Amino acid sequence: MAKSKNHTNHNQSHKNHRNGIKRAVPLFLHNSKRGGWLPALVNSRRVRKNNQKEAIKRRRERIAQFQAKQN
Repeated sequence: MAKSKNHTNHNQSHKNHRNGIKRAVPLFLHNSKRGGWLPALVNSRRVRKNNQKEAIKRRRERIAQFQAKQN
C-alpha cells in the first residue's frame, strides 16, 4: 500500500493573507509583569489608574508638537 502524503502547502498562503500578514511587534512593547513582586504590581496598577489625566495631558502636548513640526 502506498504511503499517504505527509504535508502540502495548498491554501496556506490564502489562509495567511485573509487577515493580513502583520509585522511582528517588538518585545519591549509587551513587558511581562508575570512573576513580579505582587505588592509592587498592585501599586503600579493603582498608579497607572490615578495618573491618567497627566498621561492624557502629556500625549496632547506631544501631538501638538508633532503637528507644529509638520506645518
